[in-house]
Amino acid sequence: MENLRQLWERALAPVQGFQSRAGARPGLWEAMRGLLLVRTLPAIAGLVLSYGGFTLAYGRVRHLEGPLWDLVWTRLPAQVTPLDVRAAVASLPILPSWGRVLPWLLVLAPVAVLSVWLHDAAWDHLALWLLRGLGQERSFRVTLVADAEALKVGVIGALADFLKQIPGAGLAFTLLLLPVAVYFWILRGFALAAWHGCPVWKGVLATLLHALLMGLLVFGTLALVALLVYQELRLS
Repeated sequence: MENLRQLWERALAPVQGFQSRAGARPGLWEAMRGLLLVRTLPAIAGLVLSYGGFTLAYGRVRHLEGPLWDLVWTRLPAQVTPLDVRAAVASLPILPSWGRVLPWLLVLAPVAVLSVWLHDAAWDHLALWLLRGLGQERSFRVTLVADAEALKVGVIGALADFLKQIPGAGLAFTLLLLPVAVYFWILRGFALAAWHGCPVWKGVLATLLHALLMGLLVFGTLALVALLVYQELRLS
């Protein structure tokens, strides 16, 4: 398996790095196995940190602690008493213990890695097809291998993302790491170009078109739902 130094060198010189890797002609199974080996452990850590943060926030809600509740107490409507709020909060369910959740997180982590990989490959392949950047084979299998190799390099960005978990500095690191997130997003374009033999600009543009198409789908769906709700409210 490739070490972190090799992946770092490929991130710094993606054109030569991915062309060299494509020349080694890794198979689909090799690419998928390498992806799981590299990305599963960071995915587990991310899920554990996310669940830990959620349990902490949920605990503050159930115990009526934190600045949010200070604001709630001062803005309660006249017909609602603090006892009503406490009774409603007391009815909230207790979250599962770590002993029950952790096995599911261990299963969910590789599933999440594979889901992201398949999602990116499907959208990247569509975008590259629209840009006429697919190779002569036009094989989705080639895109799967390219994206798996790119996501392996992307583990560097995933590790950097853990800096957002530092208490009190999450927002600052979120802003600082935004260019890093954008870079590792378009990094897949260099891999697509290396495996499909298209110009690099087409590969990079395919990742941007991927983001645009996905955004249009999401916001279009939300707009349609909002329109249907609005029409229902007008008819009622």
